[in-house]
Amino acid sequence: MYYTYNKNILKSIYFAYCHSIASYGTILGGNSSNSKKIFTLQKRIIRNMVDALPRTSCRRLFKKSDILTVPSQYIYTLMSFFIGNQKTFQTNSSVHSINTRNKHNFHRSIANLPCFWKVHPTLGSEFLTACHEVLHVLRMKRLSLE
Repeated sequence: MYYTYNKNILKSIYFAYCHSIASYGTILGGNSSNSKKIFTLQKRIIRNMVDALPRTSCRRLFKKSDILTVPSQYIYTLMSFFIGNQKTFQTNSSVHSINTRNKHNFHRSIANLPCFWKVHPTLGSEFLTACHEVLHVLRMKRLSLE
């Protein structure tokens, strides 16, 4: 027997059961090896929600359903944490008094250990610095076009 459900009901069920489990602890474990398995399960669930074939690309399905992927959830929670706790992180201008173009970027610690770079505050500062650089390039391109 085949049942048809309203897409809003399926979306509510997804957010009640799947999204809450997938997003639990993403700031701590979102960079782990198991996040790929969770992302694969998330894609299977989305395909089942919209009756897509098993090999269908999910990029448009996620956009159409207004659902964040697991990697996007990780970046979002990481950036939310970092922006909410900006006062606890140092900028380059607070570490030294040299007036450089990067003085407003967040200070990166000198430790170069692989385990150190997987810590969420370090990744948050890297993401935020990369976003500032991309925004600066886009502003410069827009100004040059005008």
